[in-house]
Amino acid sequence: MGLSACAPAEEIKPDVKAKTSACLIRSSTIVPGTPEKQLAADLVEARIVYGLGVREVKIDDGKEQVPSRLLEALQSGCVLMIAANTNYMDDLAKFASEHTKMMVLFVGGSISANEQPANFRWVADDPVNGARLAGFFAAGKSKTAKVHLFRQPGYAEFTQLRSAFINGVNDFDVISGTTTDAVFITTESSENLATNLAKLDSNGVAVIFGGKSIWKGLEEDPADGPYLIGADLQLGDTNLAFGSRVQVSLERNTSKFVLNAVAALMNREFAADPLYRKPLAVRFNTIVLRISQPDSIDGTLLTALETYRQTLISPSN
Repeated sequence: MGLSACAPAEEIKPDVKAKTSACLIRSSTIVPGTPEKQLAADLVEARIVYGLGVREVKIDDGKEQVPSRLLEALQSGCVLMIAANTNYMDDLAKFASEHTKMMVLFVGGSISANEQPANFRWVADDPVNGARLAGFFAAGKSKTAKVHLFRQPGYAEFTQLRSAFINGVNDFDVISGTTTDAVFITTESSENLATNLAKLDSNGVAVIFGGKSIWKGLEEDPADGPYLIGADLQLGDTNLAFGSRVQVSLERNTSKFVLNAVAALMNREFAADPLYRKPLAVRFNTIVLRISQPDSIDGTLLTALETYRQTLISPSN
């Protein structure tokens, strides 16, 4: 997931001071399903647009103290710290309050306005309601009265995602008068995923919550197979070997927040007044169900999906 995986092979020399960098602050342990993969890609985009140095700062939770690691990162040029690991939120908020000539952008978790420094930007993350959208869409797309949800062990917040997915499936059934069963399968490898997908009807739908290792063995054009919905695939932004099979993915849409923070940094606008807060991720399109070929989807389903999205962002919800 490292930034180097998203970046060009040749080194890009930033047209800024050598010690001016934006850094993704994350644990040395990779957890699939977090915003970090998308944030890494956003930082590479920021490097291309602004010529800003970008890199990762990994924290070994078992050996390193977060505050001292943050200070080390700042001293080495990380004047914009971007993070999504909620274990680091309190430390980052305190660090920002003590170092006013740097900036933090945090995606996810929750922080009250009273505890948020002016140089700490907060953007909500809501994969749970995103999973409801995926469940609703999957039920509408299935022609077998079943949807299959595959998950990689260790996928972030999966218990909540599973419940939300069921709610989305049930909500579709209520408005359409149908009955759809949700089947859950744990898949530990790409080989296991391929074997299970081969057993499914071509009229069925499979939703897959898993990291890169789960997807790597997927066939590009099988003779037969279910309709696939993914998550965190950066659909439309990267070339997927199996792109023709996966036309829908639950995605983070955080680029605008990262680029906005970098622009403010370049203008030395560290503090925001009023505080920079973006709650309600589905409303602000921070979480989206991205459809690469909407013309291939029945218009009635797309209309129903948008109506459903509006219900999720209504004040009563």
